[in-house]
Amino acid sequence: MRRQIIGAVMLAAAGTFALAVPAEAATGLLVVNGVPHENPQRGCHPTSSPVSIQNHTNTMVLVHAAANCQGPVTAEVNPGQAATTFGASYFVF
Repeated sequence: MRRQIIGAVMLAAAGTFALAVPAEAATGLLVVNGVPHENPQRGCHPTSSPVSIQNHTNTMVLVHAAANCQGPVTAEVNPGQAATTFGASYFVF
C-alpha cells in the first residue's frame, strides 16, 4: 500500500513538472523581413513573400512555399546564414 501511495505521489509530481516546462525555443535572434524575433518559438510561423531571413539562432529555419509549412521548402537557413526567397511560412527547429 505504501509503495502505491509513493508511486502515485511521484507520478503526480512528474506530471506537474512536465506541465511547467516552457515551450522549446531557439536561442538567439531571428530577423524575418526586417522584424527581429528574440529566442523565437519552435514551430511554424506565417510570413509574407518575398521573405528575407537572417538566422542568428542556434537552429535551422526552413522556408515553405505555402501556408502552415506546407509545400516545397524554398530555403534552408542554417545558423549564421541569411537568405531571401519566396514563401508563405517558415519553420523554426
